[in-house]
Amino acid sequence: MPSKVLLAVVCSAATTFAAESMSISVCNMGEVPDKTVAHAETVVAAVFSPLQVEVSWTNCDKSGPGVHILLRLRREAPLNAARADSLDVMGMAFAEGGMAGTMADAYYGAIEQFARAHLADPAEVLGYVVAHELGHLLLGPGHSAGSIMTAAWDGKTLAAARQRWLTFSQAQRTSIHRELKARTLLAGSR
Repeated sequence: MPSKVLLAVVCSAATTFAAESMSISVCNMGEVPDKTVAHAETVVAAVFSPLQVEVSWTNCDKSGPGVHILLRLRREAPLNAARADSLDVMGMAFAEGGMAGTMADAYYGAIEQFARAHLADPAEVLGYVVAHELGHLLLGPGHSAGSIMTAAWDGKTLAAARQRWLTFSQAQRTSIHRELKARTLLAGSR
């Protein structure tokens, strides 16, 4: 009898989130090395994997299955960027009317500088910056300490990333799934 209860709990936990998918079209405008981009893509996939969100990657002019997002890899950061540790310098999500959006930028020059200053792998940092910006596209604006959605990064943030502890909170996971499901339904009704 207890094994049936345990099996029911395991099955219930496994179905908390149905698998969702997200297609990211990468426009490498900053001539980021292909090897760096590929490694960053594996980092992003690892961040979204516990959420049961499948991430597929395409070239700039194509789209894949699921919710479609455009990611531009650029060399330069915006001129109004204030702090070197701020994700506003390393990336930006473009939302519509303060809501979730469909396009983000990652500024590789700033990412390289930050990685060098903290003796980190730029490809790893790029992956986490992209995951953070995808978080904004799915969650909307705002930051949350203690998760991948923290506003400013430092050595402790990178240490958490190295240990794969830099993740979305449970509330953020639920919101991401809700947003992906809503976008999928909306796309299917068109």
